[in-house]
Amino acid sequence: MAEITTKICGVTFESFFKKAVLFKDAHCDETAQKCLEAFASYGLKPTQISIRSGDQTFNYELSFSLFNGNGTFRISAEKLEVMLQNATSDKDLEIVQDCIAKIYEHLLLPEINNTLISANAHATFPSGEGLQQYLLKYSNPEKQIVSGGVIAYVRCQNWKEEIRFTIDKSLAFPTGLFLAWSTTYRDGKPSREVLKNLKEAFEESVAKFDLTFFKSA
Repeated sequence: MAEITTKICGVTFESFFKKAVLFKDAHCDETAQKCLEAFASYGLKPTQISIRSGDQTFNYELSFSLFNGNGTFRISAEKLEVMLQNATSDKDLEIVQDCIAKIYEHLLLPEINNTLISANAHATFPSGEGLQQYLLKYSNPEKQIVSGGVIAYVRCQNWKEEIRFTIDKSLAFPTGLFLAWSTTYRDGKPSREVLKNLKEAFEESVAKFDLTFFKSA
């Protein structure tokens, strides 16, 4: 099992509503207040929350950002989108998980049809030799394939949907891999327990390909 260290990662959640919501029924003022209450501890100010209304039907969006633009939150007539990028430590990952949980816990969202989840990470080996040794299994000198990667659909213990998992060389870190996951959640609002299961499933998917994340003491 090869040990890798996460350098930077991000995640996106897109929750699609079962029915599009008219502007008059969206209660954007109440939603803005709920967002402020939920994220004031992370530095959200009232003036950072904006509502764009193109008309009084379905053409509107409530949005705000956190962490110098690394966290963005958007609610439209059809979906909620949460994107958190550039997490670099275990503490950052805890904040990412907390922010995702808070948006679903605090907002009175319409009924959700499904949530598309995507995540990615750059993770490094202790040395370039370790990276090359790992990638050797995907080479084929007879066919002049000097390196390769993985595109796989996997099942994990505590996650009932398939996870699309890819492994490739990192373009950002010479001794690193670029890892990407995508999956779906179909049971309403993701809870903290769901987020915990998702994190474990992503780690399990990595282990299926003889990798493990370094755990700091």
